[in-house]
Amino acid sequence: MKSIVYLFIMVVICFSCKEEKTTVHLKGQLKGMTPSEVMRYNGTASMIGDSRDIILHTDENGMFDTVIELKKPEYFSISRNTLYLTPGDDMEVYITESNKEATFKGVGAEANNYMKKRLFPKGGSFLEGGSNVRTDFPTTKLLVDSLAAVRKTELENLKNVSPDFKRMENARIVADVVNSYISYASYGKEYRLDWQAFQKATPEEQKAIQEQLEKMQNAHFATITPELNRMYKDLTDTLLLNVAVVRDVLSYANGDKFGWFEGIVLPERTGELYEAYEKVESLRWEVTPETVGQANDFIARSKNRDIATEVKYKAGQAGKLVEGQPAIDIVIEDVDGNTKQLSDFRGKAIYLDFWATWCGPCIQESPAFEALSKKYEGKDIVFIPVSTDARQSTWLSYLKNHHKDLPQYISHDQALKDEWCIMYIPRFILIDKDFKIVNAYAPRPSEEGITALLDAVLK
Repeated sequence: MKSIVYLFIMVVICFSCKEEKTTVHLKGQLKGMTPSEVMRYNGTASMIGDSRDIILHTDENGMFDTVIELKKPEYFSISRNTLYLTPGDDMEVYITESNKEATFKGVGAEANNYMKKRLFPKGGSFLEGGSNVRTDFPTTKLLVDSLAAVRKTELENLKNVSPDFKRMENARIVADVVNSYISYASYGKEYRLDWQAFQKATPEEQKAIQEQLEKMQNAHFATITPELNRMYKDLTDTLLLNVAVVRDVLSYANGDKFGWFEGIVLPERTGELYEAYEKVESLRWEVTPETVGQANDFIARSKNRDIATEVKYKAGQAGKLVEGQPAIDIVIEDVDGNTKQLSDFRGKAIYLDFWATWCGPCIQESPAFEALSKKYEGKDIVFIPVSTDARQSTWLSYLKNHHKDLPQYISHDQALKDEWCIMYIPRFILIDKDFKIVNAYAPRPSEEGITALLDAVLK
């Protein structure tokens, strides 16, 4: 009898000591992407920081095989693909820039094949960039609601996924509906301006048109308030902050003037997340001792370690970009494939233009950048345009059809993101002759303040 009891105890101990899985195995192909593709962390704290991003190194054919350390399930994104990874997943993947072309096989595949149909908040979610807009809002609403019902059925039919995954993805559907209702005021045909007529109108007429449009939008927002208020009540659990579109639609709580959040008290963690976002956003537009100090003050009183960690990471990055700090070196490549270090231009002031062929505002600034370079020709300053295009071939093709007087460069140096914090473009940076930062967020060449700044650095 004692031996049986002993055996039973040993079996229990063996099961209780079973090693917990803490890794994810991914292998396969990333088609049409860079050799060092970023798999971006897309959970709650991604709203404020990117310290959990992972670099996937591929060969010349985009093939890779990697093991990722992961303590708990998390959302990630590769290009337009959203992945849900769980410790223990072991998948073979094929991923392109189009989320609908992806394939997943192996442990964890069911959740990720479901994620292929994930909608995009910036496209108005179920409105899909306006393609699902009908003659009016009631008709469009019927379509949105029916599409949401289909998606819910697909979610309910999943077998090998966790309850938390279903909760979060159900919240994604609800938030996509909320986003669709709100976005109708931008995509609906009755809200579209006749730009040709608007541009021909007098300033007084333009103001009247804008006021009328705002009045119509506000009327729409008031109409959808009861349904939004009901749906928002289902989005308050902090677990749901892992879903990007939930974070998007909850942002309307700040300054709510239509009663969407009436009777709803958001958790303290949610409030802290949005406060952290404001601190980090200020660092993305202006790095000064004051903005860095405000971020550090927030870190000291934060009650959420994951949020504080991301703000600390961003404050640390920003601290390196304060005026007078040493400039961060990067590798740049010219159209002939020759590489240089940014520091090779030390001894002259450096005005950098980070742009891309797909960026409209960047293209608009280009003539002003070149004109400014001619104005300062012969001075101790170099004007360096640096493309951030993912594909070098796209950049070279663009330059063949668009003449540029300045030498052109491209860079995929990881320091652009990790140290210079280039999260948006166009972005302009000014460095002095001693290779120290003058302004990491310098004025655009089309702005009045740039001439005085350049003159000051050349004295």
